[in-house]
Amino acid sequence: MSENYLMESLKSLMREQKLAVLASFHEGEPYTNLVGFVASDDLKYIFFVTPVATRKYSYLTAFRKASMMIDNRSNDERDFRDAMAVNATGNVMEVEKTDDHKALYLGKHPYLQDFLLSTSSALMRMKVSSYIVASRFHNVVTIDMT
Repeated sequence: MSENYLMESLKSLMREQKLAVLASFHEGEPYTNLVGFVASDDLKYIFFVTPVATRKYSYLTAFRKASMMIDNRSNDERDFRDAMAVNATGNVMEVEKTDDHKALYLGKHPYLQDFLLSTSSALMRMKVSSYIVASRFHNVVTIDMT
């Protein structure tokens, strides 16, 4: 698989999928959540929203490292041949809800406007250090974003 094809496939997956599994950590134990996400055009950042009164928020602010899994599986046996799964790793921090950030997030998730704009929600940004892309069941490639 060529590097250009891989990047285009990754960009397409990030545009098409609405949900990711976010893994954070607390006292050495993993903790996972579903989040609505959007990636920046250059794939260097992934944004998501979380209420501030949650374990997820407190775990992310205490230990900024996290990972996200984004995939296109259909829960069918063809997934073993056709599905693509991506693990993004990086550091997460709360960011200001600027007009650009709001436009990016709401461009993909317009139905989450109230959630994003709520004063009890935080906009979080993962600075991606790497993507591990698994496709065709056993083809695994790492993309360094640093």
